[in-house]
Amino acid sequence: MKTTTTLNDVRYAASICLKCGSCTYGDWPENHRLCALYYRDPCFTHGGGGFMSIVTALAENLLPYDRKIAELAYTCSGCLACDSRCSIIKAHPPQVDITDMIRLLRFEAVKKGFVPRGAKRIQSTAKKGVAAGREGSLKLPKRIRSDKADSVIFLESASTGSQKDISAAFAVVLDKIGTPVMAFGETPCCGCTLYDYGFWNELLPLMEANWERMKGLVGKTFIFTNPHCEEFTAKRYPENISDCHGIGHQHVSQLLASAFKDGRLAGKKKDKIRVSYHDPCTLGRGLGVYDAPREVLVSMGGVELVEMPRNRKSAYCCGAKVLGNYFSGHSGEMARERIGEFEATGADLLITACPYCRENFRKVLPDDRKGQVKDLVEFVAERV
Repeated sequence: MKTTTTLNDVRYAASICLKCGSCTYGDWPENHRLCALYYRDPCFTHGGGGFMSIVTALAENLLPYDRKIAELAYTCSGCLACDSRCSIIKAHPPQVDITDMIRLLRFEAVKKGFVPRGAKRIQSTAKKGVAAGREGSLKLPKRIRSDKADSVIFLESASTGSQKDISAAFAVVLDKIGTPVMAFGETPCCGCTLYDYGFWNELLPLMEANWERMKGLVGKTFIFTNPHCEEFTAKRYPENISDCHGIGHQHVSQLLASAFKDGRLAGKKKDKIRVSYHDPCTLGRGLGVYDAPREVLVSMGGVELVEMPRNRKSAYCCGAKVLGNYFSGHSGEMARERIGEFEATGADLLITACPYCRENFRKVLPDDRKGQVKDLVEFVAERV
């Protein structure tokens, strides 16, 4: 969505919602529960259709924007399930998804000063991007570092322990692969967090400044360990920057899958272990990457993949992006529900491919169990 979009721009698209409720659950015959906000309290207002009614009413001045609407908008986890289930809303101008309209509601909240507690800290961290420490967050071995390489490692802001751990593991794996790469890390945050939480006024200048540094690398392939950064950079930059027509991009799981297939990587540990894989919402529903992580897991000797009932496009969200308090403790409750689903499989480890998922799952586990949750890159680094 363009950051200049207004409620009036999306009024018609929001108004054609059929109120069918299919945005809240998965495919027949399982009909898995997907929208955590709706199933926390099955009220029409709490689902995608309810948000469309709110957007329409606000655009037509039938409803005042108050703090409760803001809290509801920020309590949505942005799991993209509603977008994957509904093709009607996006079929009409300006061709935007339900989740983007919820982000637009957050932009309205920012303008009116109805931002939940903690958002200002997130805003500040995102703008700074821990820029000074980014280049050092991934220690690329000298033998593979090359400014002429075709692959560019996009260094995400190392603002969480998860991202730092993943970066350290990624350096080990890249050294094993041995293919020349270059690092791209002189920018602050890509902007995805500012976009998600409605801080749009400062977003475009940040994106344009980043693009000035990136456009000299067009023709190369950017490798991302964070699917949120990848999805935002690949999709939102072209929507908002006139001379940006897209970038070559690849998630690290796709790089790893390719490396196992062509022999650049090989599993060395053969001890048997059962793992379950959690599909990150943005990697799966946002970027359509479902097979690569699974191919990586089964490429390593001794690894048995045990699927949870809700997987692939019907995967349940980890809850990491919940910021509002419309429902108290909603983020943790979502993580615990997914952990319970993992435990029911009898698997030894829960593997994911997103630093936010890893972080949120570990938050709800006791210290002696946090190691049961690993990023795919960490798991590979331990077994090659």
